[in-house]
Order: sequence, then structure tokens, then C-alpha cells
Amino acid sequence: MSGMSMVVVGLNHKTAPVGLLERLAVSTDELPKALHQLATYEHVLEGVVLSTCNRIEVYALVSRFHGGAQDIRNFFAEFCHVAPEDFTDHLYTYHDDGAVRHLFRVAAGIDSMVVGESEILGQVRRAYRSAEEEGVVHRVLAAVFRQAFRVGKRARNETAVGRNPVSISSAAVELAKQAFDGGTLVGKSVVIVGAGKMGRLAADALASSGAEQVTVVNRTEERAQALAEVMDVDAMPFEQLREAITQADILICSTTAPGPVIDKRCVELAMQDRDRPLFVVDIAVPRDVETAVGEIPGVVLRDIDDLRGVVEAGIGSRVGEVSKVEEILSEELQRFVAWEREGEIAPTIAALVSKADDVRRSELELLDKKLSDLSPAQLDAVDHLSRRIIAKLLHVPISRAKEVASSKQGYLYVNALRDLFELDDESAP
Repeated sequence: MSGMSMVVVGLNHKTAPVGLLERLAVSTDELPKALHQLATYEHVLEGVVLSTCNRIEVYALVSRFHGGAQDIRNFFAEFCHVAPEDFTDHLYTYHDDGAVRHLFRVAAGIDSMVVGESEILGQVRRAYRSAEEEGVVHRVLAAVFRQAFRVGKRARNETAVGRNPVSISSAAVELAKQAFDGGTLVGKSVVIVGAGKMGRLAADALASSGAEQVTVVNRTEERAQALAEVMDVDAMPFEQLREAITQADILICSTTAPGPVIDKRCVELAMQDRDRPLFVVDIAVPRDVETAVGEIPGVVLRDIDDLRGVVEAGIGSRVGEVSKVEEILSEELQRFVAWEREGEIAPTIAALVSKADDVRRSELELLDKKLSDLSPAQLDAVDHLSRRIIAKLLHVPISRAKEVASSKQGYLYVNALRDLFELDDESAP
């Protein structure tokens, strides 16, 4: 990638509070527009936008590292309408091998809030597929992401990092258990708002919790009914949300709505008809529940920021598997770097051979009149001699180039060949 760099610029649950993550979140509906806007920036050649409840990241191939990184920061500010000073202190930036390693860690699930979580690999696949559909990924990012999918698969198949899957949803259920005496949900009524994947995982985690009643509420009633049938729980239409809250001890919110779906007034009215506390866990980004709901007497509101302690305490044996995953990462990173450097060497060698042959032909043409008295056999001998001289001269540099292609010196060697033989134009991608 001579002159070019792969970069990732982003924020995640470790570097930024949920309030900031939700301001920078890019919804599925907005993603095509976001990708096309990203592609308009001067230094961005390829790009993928990954937006989940725990992170917002842009992976890009850029023509210049510093210019490209600044373009991505500008993209965050301009597309999400957030002032740069609000998020720049929370950003991380990686480039080249560091950017590739970061993507591999994300795909393997070891950069997540829940180590080894099952959802992230699918989210990375969907982010890549969207970029592919919009025509903003090409050779380099395509290769990087294909390798990342391989890493994610190997991490789950060859280590125990993803065994007994834990999710944000199951961590939310664990947090709810801790809120009640005895650390159990036996006899409790739980309402899940949102029938998507997070809602399904929450229902799955509740199956063995001892909860007396679990109810799913969703804007699309058919989806709520479908989940209710699969998970053997109840379903209620969204119009009866207040009634559902009135009956609930615990409310778990996990929709993909672009803004709050539960406001303070709704919960205040629900609390008027009951005489027991309500525990609310909002695991959506952007938030499903207005923060003012937490001010209502008898209501305890928790969000993703509050899940961190639960997650850190609950991952236990998975941490021991991280080193095994890191070994896979290193192996796959070496494989990618070798592919990348060999990809740089091949066009350089081709350009060098082509340039040498052009010089040889040009010189023979200049001698055309002087060689006119030679027989065809003699002309063939001159041609053969000139080819042999070129081949002998280039043999050592070409052999050496192939030898060091996959080493750290490969990049330096390619650049040296390009500079010495003025090959920049010939080998430009």
C-alpha cells in the first residue's frame, strides 16, 4: 500500500460514555447515506462504518495517514452533527498493521464489553456487506475483512472464548437479579421492549431465571408474537406499553429506535397504579428510555455504562482464553502482512522488467540502421544477447525482492526499487 494507509478511527465503551456513543451512532437506515458521505472526503479511498451499541468506528483505506484520519474525524462531526471538541478526546486511531490487528480483535470478540460475545462477528459482517453493496470497499478492505471473518471463526472454533455465550442482554438480566434480595427473579414479572436480537437474547437469558412472567412488547405486533411463540412468553401490543409497565417488576429495553420510546410521563402514569418499585435496564444505543425516568420515585434506571461491572465480574474463565485468541490473531496478521507485501512486490517486479525491456527495445531501434547488414540469424543473436544482459542484471534484485517480500524489510525494498528505477508511474495501482 505504498503511500496509502489503512486506518481505524473510533470510540467504544472503554473510551466514551453511552451518552456520547448514542450521539455518534449511525442507524441501519442511515448507513448507505453515511457511507456515500464518507467516500466524498479527499483522502478516503475505501471505507466501512461499524456502529453497534458498544462502538462507532470507521475503517478506511486512505491516500495519506494524517489527512485520512482528519477526514474521518470531520465525517463524525459533520454526519452526526456533533462538535469535534465533544468527542476528539475519546477517539482512538490505529493505522496499518495496528488497524488490522484492531479489526481482528473486534471480530474475535476480545475487544467487546462482554469478552467472546456472540453478536459482534455478525455485526462486522453486516457493516462490511453494506459497504460492499454501496461500492465503497475494493481490493484492500475486502481482503482485510475476509481475513477478519476467518479470525472470528477460528477464535470461536479453536478456543473457549465464546463457550456458554454471554451477551449484553444476559448481563442485563444478571444486573436485574442483583437488584432484588436473594439475587433471584423468582416470582418477578419482566417486560422486554423490543423483539429484535437483543430482545430474543434477553428472553433466552430469562428462561432459566425463575421469573414468573415474561412479556414482549414491540412496535410491530407480529414480531412480538413471533418471539413470544418461539420463547414461550407473552406478547402485548406497543399501544399497551403503559399497562405492561404497570404490571412489571423489571423492564428491559432493547429496541433499535433512533430515539427514546419510553418517556418520563409514560412511566409516571404507570407508577401511579402500583405500589412497588420498578427496575429498568436500558441496553439500547441510542437510549430507549429518557434519563429523566430515573428521577421518578420508586424507579431505578440503569444503562450500558452500569453493565460494565457485571460483565467484568461474569466473564471469568473467558479471560484465560484471550491469550489463545491473541496467538491466532498474530498468526493471521502475519498471513495478511505477507499477502499485502507480496501484492506490493509483484507489480513492482513487473514494472521493472517492463521498463528494462522498453529500454532494450529503444536502444535496438536506435541501432537499426547500423544493424541492417546483419543476417536474420545475427539479428536474433543480438536480440538474444540484449535479453540475457537485462536478465542477468535484474536477476539479483528480483530474487532479493521475492525473498524479502513477506518480511519487514519488504516495504523498504519495494520503495527503493521504485525510487532507483523511477517506477512510480508504472506500478501505481
